[in-house]
Amino acid sequence: MPRRPLRRLSQAIALAVAIPVLAAGCATEEPVAPLDGQQAATNLDAEPEPSPTPDAPAPLAGFTPRSISYLNAEITVTGVEVSPQTPRSYGDTTGTPEYGDAHYAYLAVKVANQLNFTTFLVQDGVFLALADDELVPLDSSGSPATDVIAPGATATGWYAFELPAGATLEGASLVFGPAGHRQERLPLIGDLPTPEYPKAITVASPGTVLTGNSGCPLTVEVEKAYLAHWVGFDEGGRSHTTKQAEAGRLKLHLGLAVTGPADRSGCFIATGSGGDVHLIVDGDRLGDYPELGGTTNVAAGATDRQYLVFDIPDSGQVEIEWGRLGGKQVRIPVPLP
Repeated sequence: MPRRPLRRLSQAIALAVAIPVLAAGCATEEPVAPLDGQQAATNLDAEPEPSPTPDAPAPLAGFTPRSISYLNAEITVTGVEVSPQTPRSYGDTTGTPEYGDAHYAYLAVKVANQLNFTTFLVQDGVFLALADDELVPLDSSGSPATDVIAPGATATGWYAFELPAGATLEGASLVFGPAGHRQERLPLIGDLPTPEYPKAITVASPGTVLTGNSGCPLTVEVEKAYLAHWVGFDEGGRSHTTKQAEAGRLKLHLGLAVTGPADRSGCFIATGSGGDVHLIVDGDRLGDYPELGGTTNVAAGATDRQYLVFDIPDSGQVEIEWGRLGGKQVRIPVPLP
């Protein structure tokens, strides 16, 4: 029986198998779109997307360095920025920065203690006033500027304030002074207003004052007088300071030249109960004790520079009464704003 047809069948099968193999070997290298419902393969050579980072600190546009005095310090603001970094990690160059959901206003400051015999410490009564007059309290975490500052020293640091959501620093001011007291205000941008206080005033001199120590006559001249929110100075190896004036009140400083009689020594202006100088408000004698007093014995014929500081109302009629009670007295009016 001839076998030629079987051989031809085998050749046909072999040819049929070879055709798809050849077609596969000649395929192009263009990518094939994924089938409907399937995802394309990941490109392993693509760079990963960067992880989100916190907002960079945003400096306050239009800011220029500026200074303000509060109590015995001069505070200079040298920079302002807004950042989400937390106050306890702000300024720490050795640790890992911490970030939160809130944003903070950071004011770079230099705080110079102007007195040489007392420290300076302010943590309460410091605020950031927003444009709507909302007062944001100071966050004192971690800043050298909110630590105790030694006499005559300067500390560099920052003041931090947590901003309400959506708040900006447009129209904001730095405010010093607790509630119910006179406050000092420093706008962060724009022109600086001329401080209203301290304000020099003219107070007449009482002339000869008969003091309580045996009616010893002293010649008293008021060399300078001023009104202020606060009084502080160095004298005799000590710092002498008042508290910040309450709202509606002022400090009255009187600088005196006190001359003793040529024939008597040891005369002085007494400032205790029933003394030689008294505060009169709206006609009423309100007490004999000044907030600060530097009146001492005067040698015969000598002139000493002395001072008195009173806490007074900022309105009404204020007078200083000179002379011992029951003796010759003179009342000198104090001009108020």
